Amino acid sequence: MNVNIKQLKGKDIPELRDKILKEQGGICPICRREPKRACLDHEHKKKIKGTGQIRGVLCSTCNVFIGKSENNCMRYGISQKDLPMILRNTADYLEKEQYPFIHPSDKEPEPKLKKQCYNNLKKVYSGKAKFPDYPKSKKLTKSLESLFIKYKIKIEYYKN
Repeated sequence: MNVNIKQLKGKDIPELRDKILKEQGGICPICRREPKRACLDHEHKKKIKGTGQIRGVLCSTCNVFIGKSENNCMRYGISQKDLPMILRNTADYLEKEQYPFIHPSDKEPEPKLKKQCYNNLKKVYSGKAKFPDYPKSKKLTKSLESLFIKYKIKIEYYKN
């Protein structure tokens, strides 16, 4: 244990932050980018067995990420001692090969017919039957599709 621990004052933060950031080569040790807003990171005493000691300088995004990770450990009954192991396992999990299935919530939306395309077809239509309405659903009806083919009008969709 380091016996030369010094209690900082608020006015000490900028100088120490700059010194540590320089020691770190001017980069955040987590994302390996130059911080736009550098934060002096520390282990909060409020945490179980927290020391209050400075760990390093992080970019503000990574500082928030670490804080949320630590808070979620407490919230879900995971030991702070286990957090480094859990984060290493998380990295391995995120890098592993994925299964060849797409989740239903990420289903590709069906393309929607361009209104201008529909209006072009309507202008050239010369049939006796009532012209089909613009499709309310994104799916093109068979009758409308056959009219596009009959009148040789290119079917165009909005980009998703």
